[in-house]
Amino acid sequence: MLNIFWRTVKDRKTSLAVYSLAGLVFMWMYVALFPSMKEQAEVFEKMFESLPEAFFKAFGIESLGFSTIGQFLAMEHFSIVWPLMAIIMLVSIAGSSLAGEVEKGTVELLLSSPISRLKIFWAKYLVGLFSLLVFAVISIFAIAPLSAIHGISYNLPDFVLVAVISFLFGWAVFSLGILFSAIFSEKSRVYMFTGAIVLVMYVLNVIALLSENLDWLKYASLFHYYDYNAALIDGTLDIVNAGIFGGVIIVCSVVGAWWFTRRDIAV
Repeated sequence: MLNIFWRTVKDRKTSLAVYSLAGLVFMWMYVALFPSMKEQAEVFEKMFESLPEAFFKAFGIESLGFSTIGQFLAMEHFSIVWPLMAIIMLVSIAGSSLAGEVEKGTVELLLSSPISRLKIFWAKYLVGLFSLLVFAVISIFAIAPLSAIHGISYNLPDFVLVAVISFLFGWAVFSLGILFSAIFSEKSRVYMFTGAIVLVMYVLNVIALLSENLDWLKYASLFHYYDYNAALIDGTLDIVNAGIFGGVIIVCSVVGAWWFTRRDIAV
């Protein structure tokens, strides 16, 4: 099992490095911009006030302000950039993990090894979690050295909280993707179904934010439970949100493992 895990990690080390570097670069860009944005806070706030309220609701921006780096990153980075990078990376890993092996025909080598299908599933699953952990640590906790470089104060506990909720969000998305990877034999279908569901959930969340009559739609979206604002602005983590992510993770993981161990794989 560990051999499969490390071999897959080595095969994906370049893509993981690219995503992690991209996350670091984006964080560095926003941290570097923050001092000048803070100096011109009144100008930017007046400019943003001219935009319709629906614009900010659609992107989950609850408050406009440049008083703290946490508030700025919540508005600029964690509203769409970070989750988008995480989703693309994790869906890619999920698609190639199982369905990709079947599509290439290399699953025959895995199945012929003296290891159960269940262990193969969990080895591939752990690759996704490991990749998410590395990406999250580098792209989020880079705030520490970057803030020191630019002389910016930050509240570390807030970033620990946003790292936790971001990791859970990514874990839930990956679990959904690995479920489809266990079901399908083409990674394109994994990308299509997982991407479609994630996109629909995003749209449902936007609709719920824009319409009070359809506010109930938000409960069907993972994006509603990804409350980065509470972590970075209020310094809180809703245990219910964490529980919802946990439920999605458990259900998708268990069903995916069960399906992969029982499916008929043509090799």
